[in-house]
Amino acid sequence: MLFFVAVCFSASATTYPTYPMSASSNEHIAQSWSCSPRLTCGKIRSCAEAIWYLQNCPWGGNLDRDCDGAPCENLCGSSN
Repeated sequence: MLFFVAVCFSASATTYPTYPMSASSNEHIAQSWSCSPRLTCGKIRSCAEAIWYLQNCPWGGNLDRDCDGAPCENLCGSSN
């Protein structure tokens, strides 16, 4: 098995795209998404979910392989 680990370095703090969500949406997210087990982009269903993992899980940075701030380019596209 081959594993890829991306390490992103930046002179300034990295900011990630966010989407406005209502309180009920945040409650739903907190109930349905978890940092365990660790997921890959192929198992994540939406861009919002990928961003949640990126911002909340210790392994979330691995979802942004090219360090452009957009996790799972197949779901979120590229900011370039």
